[in-house]
Amino acid sequence: MELGRLNVVRSPDHVLGAAYDEALASMTQDMVDFYNLPLADLIAELSLNFENASYIDSPLQNLALLDDALDGRSVLAEVGVSTQASQLSAIFLGVASDKTLPISTDTVIAVTTILGHALDDAEASQLAATAEAVRVAVLAGHG
Repeated sequence: MELGRLNVVRSPDHVLGAAYDEALASMTQDMVDFYNLPLADLIAELSLNFENASYIDSPLQNLALLDDALDGRSVLAEVGVSTQASQLSAIFLGVASDKTLPISTDTVIAVTTILGHALDDAEASQLAATAEAVRVAVLAGHG
């Protein structure tokens, strides 16, 4: 299975922990506002206003935040992000991924298994579909 940029998910726990801390330390109000957008608006923002969108771009930081959100609650709630953890998980995975490498259910199963989270087939399929939409938006916006 080709994971591309997602291979950093194999980083040691202390590396993911440091990335998690860096992600939280870098949060701005503009980022909170971005993550609070409805999914369709967030995808449009990535597609059409990529250069001005304010979000966490680091694959490692996104995967650390994904690991946190997979239990159904995101630490970003503590800084004002009210978006459901399932949607945030898809955003984190879609942004972390290679722009040109599609996200499949197998991708989700591989990444979440490495992180120590078991998803059922329906959860993995839904996460893959939403993360893929985010990845396509990043590709469109990045050009």
